[in-house]
Amino acid sequence: MNNMNKTVFNTVISAAAVAAALMLSSCSKSEKNIPVSQIEMPDKIELFTGQTMAVSISTLPANATNAGELQVTTSNPDIATFENGKITGIKAGSTTLTAICGAVRETAKIKVLWPMTLNGRSYPVKSASGYKYFMGSPEVDSYDVEFTDGSNRLRIWIPAKLLGKTIDISKPLPALTQDWDVCFVSAVFNSNEKSYGIWLQKDSDPIIRDNMWETLSIYPSGTFSLNLLPKIGYVAEVNIRLTDGQNWQLHYEGPIQTEEQGEKN
Repeated sequence: MNNMNKTVFNTVISAAAVAAALMLSSCSKSEKNIPVSQIEMPDKIELFTGQTMAVSISTLPANATNAGELQVTTSNPDIATFENGKITGIKAGSTTLTAICGAVRETAKIKVLWPMTLNGRSYPVKSASGYKYFMGSPEVDSYDVEFTDGSNRLRIWIPAKLLGKTIDISKPLPALTQDWDVCFVSAVFNSNEKSYGIWLQKDSDPIIRDNMWETLSIYPSGTFSLNLLPKIGYVAEVNIRLTDGQNWQLHYEGPIQTEEQGEKN
């Protein structure tokens, strides 16, 4: 090959090499600059206190090079925490889940609910309300409170003397001053008012009645309580098992919208 042909050949090779290098450089640069443009996640999350659930959070496009920079946090870790792709409800309340990757930011509303379990299935306590009864005294005589998810309900009625005390459901009430003292815990399973109530009286064995006031041959075990604590509000605990296989459970901390009934002297 003469010198001129060699020069042309080398020039062609060099040009091809430069073009290939530029192409590789362009590809490499392009790959490094594919930012996340979208974050996909739920816009609303509801869970119970103590519950841990996986949350689906993904970035787009699939080949984004900064997807590893994704950060997910909750605005109030006292209400809920996020770790390793899962959110855990700590206590009842609302907070926000925030996902950030590069310039992209998405949020989801989180609501943590106290649970009640009726007949083996958990329901969120979405409201709590009740009554304070007065019987001719300036002091509260009894409390009647109800917890509901909007349909299913769990109700507690106790003399004020038993506020803050754990009541053994399998025994008669402890000796109280009035013979008519009574307390109960009951569950209503649906809007058709299918209900069961466990009635406790002084010096009497517990009685379970249905919504037609019929006494049932079912026996309970377990405990329940209602307390009122500064800065927390009401604290309700129910952990009851029935011999027909039902179980009623409740853990609630917070306000209860109460109305006053009866007369004060």
